[in-house]
Amino acid sequence: NTLVTPMNDSFVDFDLIGQVDAESFKVKRLSFYSELIFEARKTRAKADGVSIDWVVLRNRVQHQDARNKKRVGDALMELSRRVGFRVIPGLSERVIFRELFPSGLTLLDKGHLGELGVSHIAARQELREMVAGLALPERSGVGSMDLIGAA
Repeated sequence: NTLVTPMNDSFVDFDLIGQVDAESFKVKRLSFYSELIFEARKTRAKADGVSIDWVVLRNRVQHQDARNKKRVGDALMELSRRVGFRVIPGLSERVIFRELFPSGLTLLDKGHLGELGVSHIAARQELREMVAGLALPERSGVGSMDLIGAA
């Protein structure tokens, strides 16, 4: 019942869900993808009364507060009010993710990570916050935080 749409923090990715005016950066119209999801949510709600929780996850967010980051954030909030998705922070751009990827590892593979540095611990906390932001329903006997474990 949850649809997660990850997007990099850029207007290149934003264009897949909506188009903005090049001067004002205000949302001009929905994209095909947003219209498709909007219709699917309506159809689902009519069929069984359950709404799909659409979450847009801002991914690979830079740590610097750049003007573009704010513009993308403002456009996401404007579009979210129009079509009803939630925006949550995803994962920042971190070296640890690039280091783990070739080996097929994630932050959850703590036995293979060796000594955890401060940046590793911060990345794991970021992952916990992302999972909490998804607000997924609890499985019986297992909380989503149990799967991530302690730092």
